Amino acid sequence: MPNPVLCKICGKRRARRLCPAVQGDICSLCCGTEREVSLSCPLECEYLQEAHLHEKPVPVREDEILYPEIRVTEEFLRDHEELVLFCVYSLLQAALRTSGAVDADVMPALEALIQTLRTLQSGLVYETRPENSIAAAIQRDFSKSLADYEKLRQEREGLSAPRTSDVLSVLVFLHRLGQQNQNGRPRGRMYLGLLRRMTQDLNLGVEEGAPSIIL
Repeated sequence: MPNPVLCKICGKRRARRLCPAVQGDICSLCCGTEREVSLSCPLECEYLQEAHLHEKPVPVREDEILYPEIRVTEEFLRDHEELVLFCVYSLLQAALRTSGAVDADVMPALEALIQTLRTLQSGLVYETRPENSIAAAIQRDFSKSLADYEKLRQEREGLSAPRTSDVLSVLVFLHRLGQQNQNGRPRGRMYLGLLRRMTQDLNLGVEEGAPSIIL
C-alpha cells in the first residue's frame, strides 16, 4: 500500500487538496489557518473563493465610515451604472497588475484618489499619494485608466468627461464597500474577490495579469 501524500506545509497530516500558493498538496487544517496569513492565495483558488463566500467580515463601526457627508444612493448607482462598472473593473485590474497587492493596499489607494478629487473640487490641483508603494502603484494605474476612459468618451462618442462629483461619489461607494468586506487576514483579498465576482458576469475575462479593459 503506497504511503499517503503528506501536507507540503506541516509535513504531518494527509494532504487533502491542491494549493496553488505552494504548488503542492496540503491538508485542510493548514489551508484554513494559513490561507491569506502566510500564503498569498490567488483569487482563482476554489477553496479561497468558497472561504470568502462564508467568512464574516470584520465589523465596521458607524463612526469608522469615511466621508459620511457624501451620500451615495441606490438611484445614483443605477443612473451611473456604466461609470460604476468601469471603476470596479479598473480598480480590480490595477490591483491584479500590482505584484503583492492585497485589500490593505487597495483601501489607501482609494483614500488617496478620493482626497485628490476633493482637493480638485476646491479649485486646487494636487495629487495625494499613499506612502505605501503598492497602494501608490494601484492609484497610478487606476488614474491612467480613468484618463483613458474620459478621452475615449470624448473622441469616440462625443461625450463629456464624467463630472468630478460623480467620480468622487463612485469612489466613496467603493471605499465603503471595501470597509465592509475585509476579513482581517494579513494577506486578505476578500474585497478583491468581491470585485472579481462583480465583474465576472460582464464576461470581461478578469484574471490575474489580464490586460486593460477595451472600450
